[in-house]
Amino acid sequence: MADPMTMLVLNQSQAIPITVTMTAATNWTQYIATAVIGLLSSMLIFIVLYAPVIASKIGSRTLRKISKLTKRNVVMIKHTEQALFSQSMINDQTLRDLTAVLNKMNGEPFDLILHTPGGEVFSSLSISRMLKQYPGKIRAVVPLYSMSGGSLLALSCNEIAMTKNACLGPIDPQLGNLFKYGSAKSWDHIVKYKGKKAEDQSISFAMTGMQYTKSIRNHLNKVMDFGMSTKQRTRFADFLTDGSIEHAFPLTPGDLGKFGVKVDVIENTKMLKILSKLVTSNRGEGVTYYKMKRGLFRYGKFR
Repeated sequence: MADPMTMLVLNQSQAIPITVTMTAATNWTQYIATAVIGLLSSMLIFIVLYAPVIASKIGSRTLRKISKLTKRNVVMIKHTEQALFSQSMINDQTLRDLTAVLNKMNGEPFDLILHTPGGEVFSSLSISRMLKQYPGKIRAVVPLYSMSGGSLLALSCNEIAMTKNACLGPIDPQLGNLFKYGSAKSWDHIVKYKGKKAEDQSISFAMTGMQYTKSIRNHLNKVMDFGMSTKQRTRFADFLTDGSIEHAFPLTPGDLGKFGVKVDVIENTKMLKILSKLVTSNRGEGVTYYKMKRGLFRYGKFR
């Protein structure tokens, strides 16, 4: 770098000399640092904006492999990402995305792959109604787990296929905030135990939980089919919503069969490997789908 040139000039009064420094050459270190920072910033913006799109495309390729085996359209709801104060789950975004995907399906039958811990009551109930009203047949496919609101979605489909170790779970509503959280039944117990000393918030949670429980139970009785009798539906709906067992209780294909829910256990080795990779990778988060171009369908078994 060249040395700067320094000159002495007079101020406007031409009495006091002022030193003026002029840089004769450019500082290339600054240019390099600016270029590196700009490149890193561009890469960060690219990752934030386009990484989810790329991951979705890669996930769609896996769905295409499944579609080739089953000869059906495939839709997937997958929630695995977690953050400090929240986690990916069934919410308004899921509802909007799935609405758009169902419109693309045009009433054609499809497999709905579910890998989710559940989510919001309103969104889960809304999606459940959409699935039940869909004109084509929907088969729920559960590779590992579909709990809470995810179980509601699976039970809203025409058929259920699961791996032998996969599970659904109870659908009793969970309420609270960051500091106080629990099942509808636990809030009811707290209010009854504390009586007049119960806090307003606890009373509110207990009342809302009671309303949610009633709504979900009635909804389950309407959407569940699987050849179940009225008595079987009522018994199972009560079991899923009354909060008598822990919210994380796993209901395997064998457990579901005891309640009258017929489950097709997936035994195809190739399919099992694809499903395993699908749920253990970080690809395909949210709602993704693959639609066959020619609409060739064979509504058969995984075997």
